[in-house]
Amino acid sequence: MTSGTKRLVWAPAFVMAMCLIVTAPSLCFGQGGRETWQPPEKILDAIGVRTGMRVGEAGAGEGYFTFPLARRVGPGGVVFANDISTSSLDVIRARVGREGLKNIKTVVGTVEDPLFPERNLDAVVMLYVLHMLERPIPFLKNLHPYLRPGGMLVIIERNTEVERAHSPSFMTNRQILGTVSETGYDLDRTETVLPRDTIYIYKAKK
Repeated sequence: MTSGTKRLVWAPAFVMAMCLIVTAPSLCFGQGGRETWQPPEKILDAIGVRTGMRVGEAGAGEGYFTFPLARRVGPGGVVFANDISTSSLDVIRARVGREGLKNIKTVVGTVEDPLFPERNLDAVVMLYVLHMLERPIPFLKNLHPYLRPGGMLVIIERNTEVERAHSPSFMTNRQILGTVSETGYDLDRTETVLPRDTIYIYKAKK
């Protein structure tokens, strides 16, 4: 086989791979069928999110969890969808406009602070965010003022036994617990209703 023939064989495969990465990155990086293994309603039930709650979502991305969360809290509640990516928040804002929603507010934050516009939130939720943070300890400490007394910090992360060397690889259970223990929260409980993930529910120390 000549080198020219090899290029003809490999080029279509390369193009197909690149098309998948650009148009459907979730399929390339293990996120396909996410609703089957990370169903938002099951997470909301496990956390105990109710109508009327005021919730900060740190690292909302393009809104996978934002919209189910907004439906659960209803028109009497509010979701502050935070991210440092303005393009991701643009996606949320566009959908909010299309659906005419009034209870989702987007917030551009920094790497150390989500900059939520309100204090006394009932909960702050971080879905697949902790392992992505450049400086997780300052970020978690900066969440304290946004939570009401008794408010929840909810962290959802992948179950893995592989010790991570650096971000953005997932953290083990021990690494998660060790990191959060340095930031002034008490572990209230863990929920294991998801096949791939653990839900950690914390309360700020009094």
